[in-house]
Amino acid sequence: MPHVFHANFSMIPARFIKPFFLKLSLILLAGVVGSTSLPAQSAPAGASDTLWYKAPASQWIEALPVGNGRLGAMVFGGTASDRLQLNDITVWSGGPQPNANRPDGWTHLAEIRKVIREGRYAEAEKLCNSFLTCQANYDVNKYQMLGDLNFAFQLPPGEITGYRRWLDLDQATAGVVFQAGGVGFQRETFCSAPDKVLVQRISASRPGTLSFELKLNRPEKSQTHFEAPDMLVMTGDTGPSLSFQVNVRVLLVGGKITNQNGALKVEGANEAVVLVAANTSYVMDYAKGYKGADPALAAAQLQAASAKNYQQLKAAHLADYQPLFRRVHLDLGATEATKKPTDERLNAYGDGKADPALAALFFQYGRYLLISCSRPDSPAPANLQGLWADGLNTPWNGDYTININFEMNYWPAEQTGLSEMHTPMLRHIQSLVAPGTKTAQAYFGPNTPGWVTSAKSNVWGWTSPGARLSWGVWFGSSGWLCQHLWEHYAFGRDTAYLRSVYPTMKGACEFWLSQLVEGTDGKLITSPSSSPENFFITDSHMRASVCEGATMERAIVWDLFDNAAQAAAVLGIDPEFRKKVEAARDRIRPLQIGKAGQLMEWSGDWDMNSNDMHHRHVSHLYPLHPGHQISAVSNPALAAAAKKTLEQRGDDGTGWSKAWKINFWARLRDGDHALKILSEQLRPTDELKVVMSKGGTYPNLFDAHPPFQIDGNFGATSGITEMLLQSQDRYNDPAAPAQDRYYIDLLPALPSVWADGSVSGLRARGGFEVALKWKNGRLDNARLVSLGGTRTRIRYSGKTFDLSCKPGETILLGSDLGRH
Repeated sequence: MPHVFHANFSMIPARFIKPFFLKLSLILLAGVVGSTSLPAQSAPAGASDTLWYKAPASQWIEALPVGNGRLGAMVFGGTASDRLQLNDITVWSGGPQPNANRPDGWTHLAEIRKVIREGRYAEAEKLCNSFLTCQANYDVNKYQMLGDLNFAFQLPPGEITGYRRWLDLDQATAGVVFQAGGVGFQRETFCSAPDKVLVQRISASRPGTLSFELKLNRPEKSQTHFEAPDMLVMTGDTGPSLSFQVNVRVLLVGGKITNQNGALKVEGANEAVVLVAANTSYVMDYAKGYKGADPALAAAQLQAASAKNYQQLKAAHLADYQPLFRRVHLDLGATEATKKPTDERLNAYGDGKADPALAALFFQYGRYLLISCSRPDSPAPANLQGLWADGLNTPWNGDYTININFEMNYWPAEQTGLSEMHTPMLRHIQSLVAPGTKTAQAYFGPNTPGWVTSAKSNVWGWTSPGARLSWGVWFGSSGWLCQHLWEHYAFGRDTAYLRSVYPTMKGACEFWLSQLVEGTDGKLITSPSSSPENFFITDSHMRASVCEGATMERAIVWDLFDNAAQAAAVLGIDPEFRKKVEAARDRIRPLQIGKAGQLMEWSGDWDMNSNDMHHRHVSHLYPLHPGHQISAVSNPALAAAAKKTLEQRGDDGTGWSKAWKINFWARLRDGDHALKILSEQLRPTDELKVVMSKGGTYPNLFDAHPPFQIDGNFGATSGITEMLLQSQDRYNDPAAPAQDRYYIDLLPALPSVWADGSVSGLRARGGFEVALKWKNGRLDNARLVSLGGTRTRIRYSGKTFDLSCKPGETILLGSDLGRH
């Protein structure tokens, strides 16, 4: 039994008492009413975890997303017509490209390193573009829409009144309600993970008044046919590497269904339940060529779901989803603004002082999106669009851009109690080892150990470099990806898991141990080296993108070596390899401060020569976040240099860039500046063209690069978490030197306008769950639950408290960090 020192129920939000009773009531209701419908309900105005609107979506960036980790939809919520735009997370064009590597690229490596050392950067860039790039067309691989469900309704004549459209994050359900000709209509849509189907219930308040036509289609390479008595089946492919099947069934209460030229025609019904199932041939298996699943499984999934009534499907959906979403609650206070529709709140947000609850909603929306697009059994991880993409030509191919964006997708997973949602990414990382081994040997020599990846990846196991500098020749991503393997352990404390991923981490280390070179100062550096998507101008006015020892790569390799050495120590294995890695880590060129007081991005002090001082990437601050090499507490000089860099870069940028800057400023303990950038990220926009600045937020709260990229949503959720709780700083524990120990910083960057509030369910490294309550900008009390952790040090307002506890133990601390 857990040891509890003090029970303080005032810290437990009422919402955490609700799930049991809600589940019980749904079960009882299903048993009593059978297949009859639930009473029509609309989301209440001002509900803290609800997005709502007064009009249908007129464009995709106004539609509302639902998903179960594989199947997803954008719900438009029209009246006389409606659209459900469908996605399956595995629907990609293209296929594996085993010949993308240049097999003789490595033969030019020595020459490239030589001309770089001699400062002939323009020549080095030409050589890199000729020999260290891919030899295949990466852009044939695109994440694509699955298809469309289009509804045409026959409504009674008369004015449309009482319209409301919503997305209830607490129930993961989108809804629409309105009246037409005196008849009330309601639609409720969710994607069920346990039943593997999308469900939409359509009801009318007057019997026999529900009539509509339903079509299922896709822009290319598909065929749809009717299967009696009530089903549409769409089959097709995106090319030779992937085939798919979609099954749609309509179950009626009253009325009839007929085939209308390949569409379903419903007439005179009281209620309709639309079920959608989909499957593809994709499996995440390099050896099998990413094929092997049976698309026809969609039929069996639909058949199984059809055996349940709507209430049973909804109850199973809530029982699966709500325990995940309700792990974390954030209260930043509410004002009259919460009573307004979400788009009006976004338009009026400004500096956020008048509506702090919108920041809390944006935080929870990020968690909702992660649950909805990345589940433990998802066959592929969340991409640049998460799960939701319209059309066949998704921006930037909807890929896994692994020089920041893919990693940012999963920053909130561990921190905000969604560790299981990390799983598809972790599985994808390990799937890259086999192709990454071939990439390492192609570009660095046939005897090169380990594995490596470059700037891009996709579901087909791409690990090759890109087409050109300044983005395509960069090899730091495998080390960054391995940080996620380590973080899953750091938060969760599962040594069996750590043992399973250690070989992947070790392989990434082996590659870099073989490729680090000595700089002119005798320190270890990378070469050739770049800083993603950026360039430098030397003092002699030479412009290039490749040098030796760029800061980001050095910091990533340092982080990789540090984490791998710690993993070996925790597991009690590989002592000689651990010593080798630690010795190499300690020889890596230290972070450097430039002439303007900035953290240097390049091997030369060239930052101030740039003609793009506000570049969206701030890659060289990786050691500040998400790394742990720079600490505002333990090395303030480097923290000050990082701050100078941020001041030089400016606060503006793309949506994801602003999200990263929120995290940076939070790590620098400046909550007001972090909130300033969050407020700027929450500026409304409907821009759909590619713009490399002026990021913002769309009416449906999707992040705008622009265009839409979901990483900005996840990065903002992470940044808000970093304002309230941090745990990246480590310390040595003499009693257990092999174990990783962490400081837990309470309210390290609390913005002044969030004077009163509370949060519960956040996670800290070392295996702790944390709840906090604050008043007038000061900590009131804290609750820590050890989920496997044993020792930690709590820091707040200049005070440090050593905490030793047993797994399962609950500790309550007062504002003075005294135990209660």
